[in-house]
Amino acid sequence: MRVDTQGQGRVRAIHSRRWRSRAAVCVLLACAPTTFAQTGDGDLLAVCNDALQNNAGYRAARAEYQAARELLPQAQGKLLPQLGLRAQYDWLHEHITGDYFGVIGIDREDHFDQSSYGVRLTQALYRPDAVLAKQQAALRVQQAELKLRAAQDQLLLEVAEAYFTALAAEDALRFARAETLALREQLAQVRSREAAGLAIDAHVKAAQAQLQLALARETEAVDAIANALTRLEALAGRPYSRLRGLPPNLTLLPPQPADVEVWTARAERDNPWIRLQHLGVDLAALGHERARKAEWPVLDLLADAFRLDAGGGAAGERDEDQTRIGVVMTLPLYAGGQVEATKRQTLALQSQAAAELDDVRARVLRDTRIAYRNSASGLLRVEAHKRALDAAIAAEASTRGGFEAGTLSNTDLLTAIERRYEAERDHANARYRFLMASLRLKSLAGNLLVADLAQINRVLEAPGPP
Repeated sequence: MRVDTQGQGRVRAIHSRRWRSRAAVCVLLACAPTTFAQTGDGDLLAVCNDALQNNAGYRAARAEYQAARELLPQAQGKLLPQLGLRAQYDWLHEHITGDYFGVIGIDREDHFDQSSYGVRLTQALYRPDAVLAKQQAALRVQQAELKLRAAQDQLLLEVAEAYFTALAAEDALRFARAETLALREQLAQVRSREAAGLAIDAHVKAAQAQLQLALARETEAVDAIANALTRLEALAGRPYSRLRGLPPNLTLLPPQPADVEVWTARAERDNPWIRLQHLGVDLAALGHERARKAEWPVLDLLADAFRLDAGGGAAGERDEDQTRIGVVMTLPLYAGGQVEATKRQTLALQSQAAAELDDVRARVLRDTRIAYRNSASGLLRVEAHKRALDAAIAAEASTRGGFEAGTLSNTDLLTAIERRYEAERDHANARYRFLMASLRLKSLAGNLLVADLAQINRVLEAPGPP
């Protein structure tokens, strides 16, 4: 069985990034076996599916994205017609002396009610601030989508790491139990030799000490499994009793293409955090443009239709109907220095955004190079540990034969047993580290797909008896 850690990278050339980030959840929902929810067992996709449904942090990211999507219609609405009702009631005390509408020497006082009601229509004709605000809203929606995608990738990586940590703990327990069994048999054999006068008490004590260390490792492995499953439960929102594991004959492939520059180029182009910072620079530039155009004139179409009912006053009782339509221009002249201060502030924010982009780009490219080296050298480590394991198994068998023939000591055999199971643990851990390095590399390059997790998931074996 082969696992291609490059996965289905060609899918990116066919599907848009936006579709991919949303379709990932759908693929997980479709692929996750439903039987695990009933049995308490789990595989990698089932746990990822549970995490995407239940994880509180990811649910918050989804809600943030849904909220950000409403920014665009809000900004668009400010450029559309605004229609509203207005009504007003007043009680007036009016006292007029002097000349009034051609009447000389008037002295009049009155108390009366006055009410008015009508509708007002406003349509923006030229509002550069509102146009730029709409452009900023569109960028913020893109930012929210990238944040959601980054949150999804981060959650999938955390789930995979917790899953492989749990598998490593289960492997450690299996190896510890096998080592304990081998050491019990060796202790029994040494005791028999001691009874026959072929061994001394020191040999028995050494075998007992080695057995107690193996029992301690077994206890540690049990605790490690419980801790790993607890972490997995915290991520996925439900418990698991057993997990599907990697087969022993799994063939691993190096990252493709085998060129770190290709991976860094992909990261610079597709990494969601770098793309987020690019949008941040664009947003800062629009913010400065808005500040600069805040001193420009604005032009609105204004239409009113209202009725006035006055119960007295110098003009007498009257009912008045009025309809008007016109254009209103507003040109700010002085705002207490706010405009200039805002322009200086937005220029500083532009510099901040550019610096943050450089910082994020440098960190992502650095981490991508490290992840590539970890993935490429990780495969070499897996192969080296496999050769070391084969040698340790052969050495144990040879040492056991020498011990039974009387040419090698009990200490030699105990050492061979310890090294054999240490090699078992190292080989198993190297495989998990390689898989995680490959997934991190894809995530940093912006290429992590559910298909990559699905490929690993397809080769997982059903768990053995608990």
